[in-house]
Amino acid sequence: MTEFATLQLLGWLAVGAVMFLLAATAGFDFGAGILLPYLGRNDLERRAVINTVGPTWDGNQVWLIIAGGAIFAIWPRVYAAAFSGFYFAMMLVLWALFLRPVAFEYRSKMKSAAWRSFWDWALFIGSLVPALILGVGLGNALIGVPFHYNPMSVRFFYDGTFWGLLRGFPLLCGVVSLAMMCLHGAAYVGLRTIGVINQRANRAMQVCAWVYIAGFLAAGVWVLSGLAGFRVLASTPNATINNVLMISHGLARNYSLHPWFIAPPILAFVSALAVIFFARRANNAGAFWASVCVPAFTIATAGLSMYPVILPSNTQPQDSLIIWNASSSLISLLGILTTALIALPVIFVYTAFVYKKLWGRGRRLNEEVVAKEDHLLY
Repeated sequence: MTEFATLQLLGWLAVGAVMFLLAATAGFDFGAGILLPYLGRNDLERRAVINTVGPTWDGNQVWLIIAGGAIFAIWPRVYAAAFSGFYFAMMLVLWALFLRPVAFEYRSKMKSAAWRSFWDWALFIGSLVPALILGVGLGNALIGVPFHYNPMSVRFFYDGTFWGLLRGFPLLCGVVSLAMMCLHGAAYVGLRTIGVINQRANRAMQVCAWVYIAGFLAAGVWVLSGLAGFRVLASTPNATINNVLMISHGLARNYSLHPWFIAPPILAFVSALAVIFFARRANNAGAFWASVCVPAFTIATAGLSMYPVILPSNTQPQDSLIIWNASSSLISLLGILTTALIALPVIFVYTAFVYKKLWGRGRRLNEEVVAKEDHLLY
């Protein structure tokens, strides 16, 4: 493998890592927002739930920006094709996200029950829509998107509509994404609260874990039953032409070629079962760390199922984007990955410091704590 091909593969791994960090951090923020109507039955309980994510939600959401920036920098052609084809879906996500900072900041400005209820539902919608749409988007990437490349205008053109993205398998992926983020959010709220909110969080994460398991297994059965995928001919880094074919059982093919690829889906399943195991024993730390593993192995499953395809076209398969034809130049990749190697450790150290300062003394919230610190909390 050449130096350029090695960097292309590292770029693929880097994007996958950023996607995991997005799901592992902003994921529990989204999950807490979605579960807010269930976990909090009165104003003080809802404030306790909101304040579990209140100190860090804005920093966690930056990973969404980093994810978009990573795709733009490492795979500019994927960015061009996906962000034009998914434009309306992206606008839905962005407009939903706009509700979150306003809801966090404005909710406690007035004591009116109607006012606070309005912003609670705004936070719910602002968490639900991104969690669902991001899963639907990944599902579409797995089975192909209708687009083609015009060499005369040097542009990608999307040949479908927004409603065309709402197909059966992508919608199932959206449900899996929703359940995954909800179980992660419930695990985080359980880790940061005590009392009745903690008990509800333990029940919620068990229900969400079972929904995730059912959806994940259903997706696996769908894939094995003959769901079309893509095969890359002459798929080597040095190939002059990489022909892409759309074939039956395409998503399952990688598992027969590389049997070790089965490890991530098995580990995703085991991690979800571990969440249930720990939740039943009220072991919140164990449940949370098991919930962190769920998105890690879920994203790995999606990536390995598609490898080396990144964004396939189901109308013009020859225009599909794969690792070897979608990346930036060698110099660009070298600069990007070098910067990432320097910046990411700094981000991790800073993030660990922030969480230790905020929660390091075993601080956990309930209604009494919120009432006592009314002027300090959301």
